[in-house]
Amino acid sequence: MTSPRIPPPGLIEHAPRHILLLQLDFPEHPATLQGYALRPAEAWVELREHARTAPPSSVVLVRTRGAPNEVGELEDLIHETPSVPVVAAVEFGRVDAGRVRAVLATGVAEILNLDGVRGLEAIVPTLWMPADARTLLRAAAETVVDHGGRDVFAGIFGVYARTLSARCTDLHLPAPRQLLGWMRVLLALTVLEEAGRTVMNVALSCGYNDNSALKRAIENLVGAPASGSIRDQRFEPAFDDFLEELRALRHGSPARRSGAAA
Repeated sequence: MTSPRIPPPGLIEHAPRHILLLQLDFPEHPATLQGYALRPAEAWVELREHARTAPPSSVVLVRTRGAPNEVGELEDLIHETPSVPVVAAVEFGRVDAGRVRAVLATGVAEILNLDGVRGLEAIVPTLWMPADARTLLRAAAETVVDHGGRDVFAGIFGVYARTLSARCTDLHLPAPRQLLGWMRVLLALTVLEEAGRTVMNVALSCGYNDNSALKRAIENLVGAPASGSIRDQRFEPAFDDFLEELRALRHGSPARRSGAAA
């Protein structure tokens, strides 16, 4: 799927790029924002029509809780206009991991965490990321699912292992080992929320030698839970920490770490 190619605000010297959205999702929207033209639709049918006639540089922004009807609408939209990237905005604090996975499975280009985010003014600057960076993130996720390491990661991304670190640096992403560590931890925290899973089962299925290795990996990235139990760790705050690290690398701002030690 094509990834959003919206340039950072202030660099536009041509006609504004279009952000397509549902009126009910963002009723407070202005006509333009930070150099972008916002095009609202009254319903999903009209949003799909806007996507079919949108300029190639457009992006769809949808607020969702991952309800079955919303997932179905997202699937229809992406199926009909695969060339237009769709970004899903989700309040992680109000949505369980199963619904987040359902949204991801539709083929959205990105999921944004709306926890603590107020208004489009805070959302729009986060919509830009180079296509190669998104491809590299997907390659890291596939590597973890396949229990691969650095060589597998490089192969999926299509570069030599010795050049992988340089590509991560160029794209303002964590180093390969750190990036794979994040993907493995996020996968483990997602699986931990499934009923009937033991910690040892999750550890082994996600590429760790035992539950102690899984616990150390989680604590190294997101910090230890107050209770000391790995069961009290949650996907949502960990994913938010991961996004903060990406933003810090991309924009040069200090990363906010909710639980990790300095």
